[in-house]
Amino acid sequence: MKDRYLRVLSLIGAAAVFIVVLMGTLVTNTGSAYGCGNNWPLCNGQVIPTAQAHQTWIEFSHRAVSGIASILVVIIAVWIWIRLKQVREARFLAVSSVFFIFLQAFLGMGAVVWGQSSVVLALHFGVSLLSFSSNLLIAFIVWEETLPHSRRIVPPIRKGMTWNFILLSIYTYIVIYSGAFVRHTQSSLGCTDFPLCNGRIFPEPLISKAGVQYLHRALALILVIWVILTLIHCMRHYQSTPSLSIILFVSLILVFLQAVSGILIIETKMALVFLLLHALFITGFYGLLMILAMLGLRRSEN
Repeated sequence: MKDRYLRVLSLIGAAAVFIVVLMGTLVTNTGSAYGCGNNWPLCNGQVIPTAQAHQTWIEFSHRAVSGIASILVVIIAVWIWIRLKQVREARFLAVSSVFFIFLQAFLGMGAVVWGQSSVVLALHFGVSLLSFSSNLLIAFIVWEETLPHSRRIVPPIRKGMTWNFILLSIYTYIVIYSGAFVRHTQSSLGCTDFPLCNGRIFPEPLISKAGVQYLHRALALILVIWVILTLIHCMRHYQSTPSLSIILFVSLILVFLQAVSGILIIETKMALVFLLLHALFITGFYGLLMILAMLGLRRSEN
């Protein structure tokens, strides 16, 4: 019975952090970062704000959900530290989930109280992704270890493919950071058309908002090609482990949808729905990549 509660709580925890990531995107793209002024943890000097501005309530809701998610993450971390102490990954993820959720909160607080550069603000989204991925992996392990008659998944992944998953995850993080940097430098409409950039193959000047967005486009194209090649390789050489190809196929769909939503951001002049979908798809994609990396590392350890 207790394991059932842990399974449910692990899913709720991952979902809560996922919502925090999306709400952070909502805060950024509605100009609500200072909806509570420069106050933290109070909102305009109040525990519960009375202001009617929607920016205030968006920022306040983001803080409230982040606080609830942080409490859930700590509870789950302590629980799995005790319940799954024999699983090395579980203890590592317990520590990392707590570390990243509080680092994310600290960066958010710092941006409000002290103000931060575009470089650090972009990093805030990257840390949020690591926080979500840690909790997603925790949920994966909890269900794997506590379901009746389940067994630990150790697919026959070769060391080369393990490194491919690891490098792909690192590269994806760089692409994600470049996308966040585009947003925090107000470069989302640096190129106003697609696939050209302001009617040119290469933006002029290169060191400009158009250049920032163009770099993100180029990195994203490489990512799509990399995922396609990895999927083809797994379909050819890992036919006995169809789960790998399934995860990669879903990943390819997500990265494709993420690219389409990015194009629609430009075509609709930054419609909020596509900005949110852009963040949603890349968050799910990165979570799946981290699962693949974890499965690959398991095989490498044996």
